[in-house]
Amino acid sequence: MLRNHWYPILEAASLRGGRGKKSIGIKRFGIDLVLWRDAEGKAQLLPATCPHRGASMAGGRIVEGDLVCPWHGFRFSGTGHCTLLPCEGPDVRIPKALNLPVHPIREEHELIWMWWGDEQMSYPKIPFYDDVEAYGGYTEASYVLPYNYSRMIETNLDLHHAPFVHGNVIPVGTRMLDFEASLDGDRITSTGMLVKEKIAARGEKKGMMLRADLILPNLGLVALTPSLHLLVCATPVDEEHSWLWFRYRQTYTHSAMLGKILTWISVHSELRVVQKQDRRIFDGMTPGTIDDFPYAFVHSDKAIALYRNLRSQRLESDRRLETEAVFRAHSHPASSAAEN
Repeated sequence: MLRNHWYPILEAASLRGGRGKKSIGIKRFGIDLVLWRDAEGKAQLLPATCPHRGASMAGGRIVEGDLVCPWHGFRFSGTGHCTLLPCEGPDVRIPKALNLPVHPIREEHELIWMWWGDEQMSYPKIPFYDDVEAYGGYTEASYVLPYNYSRMIETNLDLHHAPFVHGNVIPVGTRMLDFEASLDGDRITSTGMLVKEKIAARGEKKGMMLRADLILPNLGLVALTPSLHLLVCATPVDEEHSWLWFRYRQTYTHSAMLGKILTWISVHSELRVVQKQDRRIFDGMTPGTIDDFPYAFVHSDKAIALYRNLRSQRLESDRRLETEAVFRAHSHPASSAAEN
């Protein structure tokens, strides 16, 4: 998993604040997490395991903006500090051992984002497709799949599988023409036209123009038509599972009701048909990450090859930085102990 990036982890609408509301438990990056809204309606996130006796605080009540552990009523603020020990009274000195580590989060683009990586003096902006505008409503959904997140990212960059796996949903030809893919910083952009073979044989370019982009670490964009865009992310739940979120956005109509109907149909097709078609392929593949099998690429896979190379470089950089940090800690144990 690439470090020092913002990852979408949950739809913002899933967190409902106010009296009587409870927290939500999720698993991301192999960690059990709990989210809620405080008294001001701000999203908060902590590890879900209570440091007192190990109970899960997922689903715990929210009192005066603090999260309440359901086992003994210990309270925790969004800063990770334990604020109340009911069994010891209001004036007791609360041990630091009861405080929890905090992961930075942001709420933008109707999503909750979590920073996965090292603590920073300042954090970069949330990655998003500022060139994708929409009006008239959108529809989104999410689910967990039993595959490593890197496989899902590659699938979203794979345009030429559409006629073979999703031909009854996306009626396109099998020949990929004018395919181009490029890398600019953390962004991969690719475009190509899928044309029927008999049309391509006549030298004509009449087909469906598609676009598939990626912004590291995991935010994808698939333009199915100039007016229908699919925003999608695959965030690690653990090494073997991914949280897949997607949002269909349209610019066909300014009507909120009609736009909602159009995007709802797209989401319904994704959940009922497209997902099942993809799973038939993935269930027959070698398990693991994209690094566990030596694939042979063709030109139409250039966007995937760019992602693999970029991901490999970033993972190697992460490993190098981690090794340097361990070396510094062993070289200066006294200062490291003082810092802790």
